[in-house]
Amino acid sequence: MKNFVITFAVAFVLGIALTAVGINYLNQGPDYPKGVMTVMGMKMSALKNNIQQNRCAPTDIIPHLQTLRYVGNDIEAAFGEMSDNEQFIRYASDFRATADGALTVPAANCAAAEAALSRMGKACENCHRDYKN
Repeated sequence: MKNFVITFAVAFVLGIALTAVGINYLNQGPDYPKGVMTVMGMKMSALKNNIQQNRCAPTDIIPHLQTLRYVGNDIEAAFGEMSDNEQFIRYASDFRATADGALTVPAANCAAAEAALSRMGKACENCHRDYKN
């Protein structure tokens, strides 16, 4: 009987602890929006670093632009609650159009790469100004 009580008490405490962990996890919300913004931020930083290091050949710039464009496809999906907001959709579309423009005419030098980065940064800022908490 004593072993049963001890086993029951341990199981009860573990159950409460695991329930608390589970509730905490569910209250954090999805990581998808954070992931999309983190990848985009890291790729923008990588582009900026390449420009600062005078590494502006298409082979240095295009892979980052491609990733930004591909991840840009997920902006509305990542922020599902905003998927019916016309302005948010326009900002996401503007970002993709800017990335498309940068990919259509790849930068031939660091000045062109910096101009493309600036346009993309402005597209990000427009949305963040209105929607980032």
